[in-house]
Amino acid sequence: MKICFYSEGHLGDLLLQLPLINILIKKYPENEYQYYSYGSNTFFHDSLISIVDNLIPTPTIKGDINIPTWPCNSQYEQFKQEVPEGNFFPDYFSMQKYFFPKIMGLHGFDIEVPDDLGINFDYKTPLLIKDDVKLFTASKEKNVILFNQIPRSGQTDGNSYKEYLVRLSNDYPDYNFFYTNEENIEPKNNNLYYTPDVFGNHSCDILYNAYISQYCKYIAGRVSGPYMFASMHNMNVLDNEKIIISQINSHMGVETFFNKSIYKAKNIQSASTNATFQILNKEISGGL
Repeated sequence: MKICFYSEGHLGDLLLQLPLINILIKKYPENEYQYYSYGSNTFFHDSLISIVDNLIPTPTIKGDINIPTWPCNSQYEQFKQEVPEGNFFPDYFSMQKYFFPKIMGLHGFDIEVPDDLGINFDYKTPLLIKDDVKLFTASKEKNVILFNQIPRSGQTDGNSYKEYLVRLSNDYPDYNFFYTNEENIEPKNNNLYYTPDVFGNHSCDILYNAYISQYCKYIAGRVSGPYMFASMHNMNVLDNEKIIISQINSHMGVETFFNKSIYKAKNIQSASTNATFQILNKEISGGL
């Protein structure tokens, strides 16, 4: 039987669903599994879908069973109505633990969501990248990565990081500052690194940036799909020395956690670009 998953969400929603789909495939290996390559004005690169073994990218939704994985899909209105009034989900783990078994149950699948969902999930580090970043691994305590792309979900402001990056690189010349989306910085200080200049240009560099983030004590940025691949990476969330600054308007900050009870890194929520860099400056200066 051919099972096709699809999502009306964005890259972050894909990330949140992959560990769950991985559980389903391992329990029911007899089926063929596909994931539709397009979300809401978003393309899901093959390298991301293929993180899950035996999950095949597809340009069409033509399964024997087609399953929308986004909990906000109208098909699941009944489940939303069953949530007790005044109740809310403190993190994505709680939300997925509630919705996913119900969603899969509609199609005859019996799934349990483990408490460590998303932790120690295999992100399949791209080949050869270890050689590209080995020069920076020894300076982990003084490495900072900033995810400066504009999220499509409109969850925070789109103000430029350029001036802030230059100022920080001037104030802390012995620190390395990596940024993931191009900024027109000329001339550029020698401690500022556009990440594709480190590992080369790739059609999708999300996994590359997530790998670099393992060797950065400080991770900051707008909450978007690429950022979430780093902020939820097990090598980061299980490290109590990490400082992760999540820029998002939501007062709950649900989007920055799988399971708050397992999360060990220090995660600070920021509502704006200016606040993000104020917090980052305070954290760096406090560690000197």
